Amino acid sequence: MFIVIGGGIAGLLTARSLRDRDKTIVIDRRRVAGKECTGIISRTTFKFLGIGKEYIEGEFKRIELVHEGRSIFIKTDIVKVDRAKLERDLASELWITRPVDAIPKGDAVVAGNEVYRGAIIKAWGWKGNAKWMKGIEFSTEPINLDRIVVYFDVRNVGGFSWIVPTPNRTLVGAISYDDPLKFIPPVHRRRLEVHGGAIPRVYPKMKVEPEIGDATGLIKTFTGGGIYGIGKLLFPLVKWMSEGESADYIKIRKALHKEVTRQYRLTRLLEVGWPIALNAFRLLKDREFQAIEEFDSHSKLLRLLLPL
Repeated sequence: MFIVIGGGIAGLLTARSLRDRDKTIVIDRRRVAGKECTGIISRTTFKFLGIGKEYIEGEFKRIELVHEGRSIFIKTDIVKVDRAKLERDLASELWITRPVDAIPKGDAVVAGNEVYRGAIIKAWGWKGNAKWMKGIEFSTEPINLDRIVVYFDVRNVGGFSWIVPTPNRTLVGAISYDDPLKFIPPVHRRRLEVHGGAIPRVYPKMKVEPEIGDATGLIKTFTGGGIYGIGKLLFPLVKWMSEGESADYIKIRKALHKEVTRQYRLTRLLEVGWPIALNAFRLLKDREFQAIEEFDSHSKLLRLLLPL
């Protein structure tokens, strides 16, 4: 039996991939599935998730980075995942017990008054130390815009704000160590919904455990969050659990650990010299860069824009 602790996107995708191999249960502390998030990932990462195109809410070939009226353009190939719909659909197909806290004890998990025994997979949120940011995002009526726009502000050290237009709505949000509401871009459309929460910036530790998602600490510093790591680790983890072969999982986790660690260090360096870093907009005004692989590997993108 497989016991997946955590019913977010990581846990649900893992459980779906394992259910045909053995009895699989998801234990989740949330009452319902369907977490909203911006969910911008590369098309490559989307393919790794093994889900259908019906979960693509928007597709983009261009990102505009803006600071004090100056723009830098990124040519890329990215998609916005409808995470809430994906989670709801996956949850409808799986055996899930909720809302209940799960306590691992050896090869058993205590969940309420029940005890489950089997192979345990941790797919919960990050539980270690982190630099925590606050995020908020509004869903508004659609606007006519053909690209994602990301804004940087000298007052919002290490943070940013965004406009993500999709056919059915527009997502307008910000993350900050301070109050993200201060940095929400003005979009003059009726607001339909609001969501948000805390976002960890993590210096990950390399471990060899059956983990996936934010539980690993492999959370990208900027776009995509933990979905990038989920896409890379999903099928190696399934192979490990179902066939006992952990080599692929360990290899990919080490590579992800190296990249996310590099991103964290570069981001901390940028935060220390934030006004200086934003001078790149003066030097690179109206320049366009191509970032396909670099969108997933932010350290390469940062070195492209800000030679360090």
